[in-house]
Amino acid sequence: MNRNLTTSVFEMPQLKQLQCPSCSAPLDWDGKYSQPITCAYCGNVFMPAATGMDDVWLMTDPVACARYEFNGTLDKLEHDIRFEVMRGRDWTALDRAYLGEIGRLQQDGLVRQLATFWAVSPHPPVYRALADGEFNLGGQKLSFRKGDEIVWACPMTRDRFDLALPLLIADLQDARTQQLCSDMANAMQGRMG
Repeated sequence: MNRNLTTSVFEMPQLKQLQCPSCSAPLDWDGKYSQPITCAYCGNVFMPAATGMDDVWLMTDPVACARYEFNGTLDKLEHDIRFEVMRGRDWTALDRAYLGEIGRLQQDGLVRQLATFWAVSPHPPVYRALADGEFNLGGQKLSFRKGDEIVWACPMTRDRFDLALPLLIADLQDARTQQLCSDMANAMQGRMG
């Protein structure tokens, strides 16, 4: 056997097996996270994600998860977070910094978590400012006033409102219907007070 042929056979990429998140059909995948996959069975196009299961829920309120689980649709929420919210990537350093800063503000008694979560996937907790203060994120300071509501802003929200940081400070209206990003067009319209 030709030595070059033998070497090239052994260097071929190993295909991994995935399931289509839409129809569960088996799919071969080359292991590259930067390329979308199209399901040959149903035509669904999605980005594979390297994010671990624990990280998927990083921004999601546990009560929201429980509601989806109770309704038997937790897998739909996970898919929405991975491919619509995270866009096939991992959380950014600013996303993770938001969690540290909101934790600091909560510990300092400047904000408290409300018994509600944002209506749009990934359904992050909403916080109310108990006093005037500043949110420090990515070297930038954003002021908030007593009574303002603070929520982590997903990429869709950032795009919609041209936000540089993953943070929305506003007077947010209550929304009773949970929505997946993938089910909406102009999802954030009408949500700001």
